[in-house]
Amino acid sequence: MTAKNILFIMFDQLRWDYLSCYGTQHIKTPNIDRLAQKGVRFTRAYVQAPLCGPSRMSTYTGRYVHSQEGSWNGTPLRW
Repeated sequence: MTAKNILFIMFDQLRWDYLSCYGTQHIKTPNIDRLAQKGVRFTRAYVQAPLCGPSRMSTYTGRYVHSQEGSWNGTPLRW
């Protein structure tokens, strides 16, 4: 089995309805559309927290928000 390349892109403040690959008509995003066409595009995605900082910390660490003790924006990881 050959190894697969993975490109994980994380945006701040980018909603699905701001991308033309999801059907929006008022914003053109040709480069992201091209990546979406060649890769995987999710139609149901969930985050660990409604705030961006704790949600990103969960993605980086693989831990739930309550176990990393960073439940607010601007709160650094303690470990």
